[in-house]
Amino acid sequence: MPMRNIDPFSIRLFLAILEEGSIAKAAAREAIVASAVSKRISELEAQFRVPLLERGAKGVTPTPAGEALRHHARMLLQAMDRMDGEMSEYYDGIRGRIRVQASFSSLSSYLPGDIKDFVRSHERIKLDLQEDITPAIFRAVIDGTCDVGIAPDIADHEGVQIYPYRSLSLAVVVPTGHPLSQRTQLLYAETLEFEQVELNPGSGMAALLDNVARDHKPPKRTYIRVGSYETICRMVANNMGIGVVPLFFSQSHAQVFGLKFIPLADAWAHPMICIAVRESESLPSAAKAFVEHLRQRGMQDRPDASVPV
Repeated sequence: MPMRNIDPFSIRLFLAILEEGSIAKAAAREAIVASAVSKRISELEAQFRVPLLERGAKGVTPTPAGEALRHHARMLLQAMDRMDGEMSEYYDGIRGRIRVQASFSSLSSYLPGDIKDFVRSHERIKLDLQEDITPAIFRAVIDGTCDVGIAPDIADHEGVQIYPYRSLSLAVVVPTGHPLSQRTQLLYAETLEFEQVELNPGSGMAALLDNVARDHKPPKRTYIRVGSYETICRMVANNMGIGVVPLFFSQSHAQVFGLKFIPLADAWAHPMICIAVRESESLPSAAKAFVEHLRQRGMQDRPDASVPV
């Protein structure tokens, strides 16, 4: 039986009910009478031929079908709001908008320069950039709240398509004169006898190091957690411990802070900074152009960067 066209306002009311926990509160928020809200939900249930809400004395909760609709409804409304916004921008002379989220490590390396070159050559495309931790970036791509994510391949990214962008090597950063400072490379297990300075819990790097440390002894001792690699370097420079950071930080921090950066020899210590998208085929043309620009720039370092990983 063919599906009738879905009314976006009914979908918006459905989400309002779930957010408010009751039909009456949703009706008040959306400035519509409660009986009209109930009627629209009944029409949705008839259209999908399944109950969407369970009504009780304490309010309403979604049925399993309602939970599924919640996800699709959010994606639908996000797409419609974005369509409306982009059409307005075309009227104002802008030829597209790209929502990008990037990790600390990618923004500390080549990415700012690559973005600058893209913006210069695409003056009528608006690029919204937000910094976040790696797991949150992959979730944002899956949820559709960003078009393109750039982050190292150190967290679960099931549900997204990824392409290699730039190579990344990790290093142990220690103060000059530290017992490890004369080494030319290290295994991570050799660092565990020293106190660690790490990124905050929830970051991809923190999770990676926690997982690796479980397989080694002695137990990892992390007493200081901070929000950036820059701060890790500052804490280490003040003899607050040692840390693991991208090796390229040595170019700007080694002499300034009196630090030694020792490359890690572990196989996992050479992740790839990746470009993540939900579905490359469904990307807007502006986002496709941005992804292709980054992939071409990445090929300067890796000739195989055009091959999905």
